[in-house]
Amino acid sequence: MRPAPAVSAKAARRLASLDPRGSVFAEYTALANAHGAVNLGQGFPTLPVPAFITAAATKAVAQEGLMHQYTRSEGHVRLAKALSDYYVQSMGRTLNPLTEILTTVGASEAISSIMQAFLDPGDEVILFQPYYDCYPAAVTLAGGVPVVVSLRPQATTAPLTSHDWKLDTDEIRSKVKPGITKMILINNPHNPIGKVFTREELEAVAKIATEFDLLVLADEVYETLVYEDSVSPLIKFASLPGMYERTVTVGSVGKMFGVTGWKIGWALGSPEITRAIWLVHQFVPFAVATPLQEAAAACLDHAASSTYFADTVTEYAALRDRMMMHLKSVGLPPTLPHGGYFILADTSRVPDDTSAATLAEHPRRDYRVCNRLTIEAGVTAIPPSAFYDPNAGSLEVPGRLARFAFCKSEEMIDDAGGKLAKYFSSLETQSSF
Repeated sequence: MRPAPAVSAKAARRLASLDPRGSVFAEYTALANAHGAVNLGQGFPTLPVPAFITAAATKAVAQEGLMHQYTRSEGHVRLAKALSDYYVQSMGRTLNPLTEILTTVGASEAISSIMQAFLDPGDEVILFQPYYDCYPAAVTLAGGVPVVVSLRPQATTAPLTSHDWKLDTDEIRSKVKPGITKMILINNPHNPIGKVFTREELEAVAKIATEFDLLVLADEVYETLVYEDSVSPLIKFASLPGMYERTVTVGSVGKMFGVTGWKIGWALGSPEITRAIWLVHQFVPFAVATPLQEAAAACLDHAASSTYFADTVTEYAALRDRMMMHLKSVGLPPTLPHGGYFILADTSRVPDDTSAATLAEHPRRDYRVCNRLTIEAGVTAIPPSAFYDPNAGSLEVPGRLARFAFCKSEEMIDDAGGKLAKYFSSLETQSSF
């Protein structure tokens, strides 16, 4: 474990909940780089960017004049209009591009600004764990309190799929405190499980939100990556009956077009909801990069008249199946994801060093295993307990798992598969002596 850098003694007390060493992604990217490992940890694509995307960016940057200045704080008009057109079918309504759409510096800024806009000190937000690690940080930094409910894998004799991870709606209900609970955050498709929630599951959450008059933050950044074998299509939470007025929907160009470095996101909601978020947003970035918003709009226009999204699903499904094959072949049973681009695999086969010195440095099994895979096998995955509240129950489930990203080239996935095969073969050889 890396030593923690010093943090100013004058730092706000709310920073105490954050790790001074940074996120789990920073930790394992540094470890991968130090050992020359194939990095399947952080979820950024290494696939070639389609020519229409780079052409759109090049064309936008090549323009002169106002294209290089601040654009409208609420969002570049062309992009807002393109988003309005894109969401007509899935949202079941036409969003007003000037009052119901706010563009942000990626989905992360949208989530942070939403929390700042709606949370008073002590307000609680229900999160479904495992969760993306920015969720509790955004809640805490806004003065709120994260409250977790667990998605749990159900016992099955068949290979696990993401659909086998279930929510207990009674548990959700038990965590609601009238007048204190402000919001439920749902991520669909889910990172890291890959679960695509069914209509029945979403409606159960909607019923609770209605009963207790809660806001719902629907993080749907992986909305265009739902595979044909999913038990459900992607259903926009805001499209459910009576949900639009209490839902803020988050999306991202980075996930939609595989360009995470562009940092273009958005928040969708009623004029009143969007205005509240903008009151924060105007004093954080003020506006988002003008030429990249222009390029994002051009990409949406192209996708609307092409098979880009369908082709991307086919491409990623093949990469998913390739990664699944490698994991199965080395005895790391994977959970089949129905959406997104991550796979959880059971690492029970990986030897665990439980010596006192190792336990003192890495008390969580999944961290020890992911370190071992990086250093000894040359393949980096992410320990899923980073997406759990360590004070909210047992870490037994994430302790036996690792998260692998498959938004990588075939060559990179095969390289990782080969390294894993060599590693486990060497373990078998050692055990035979």
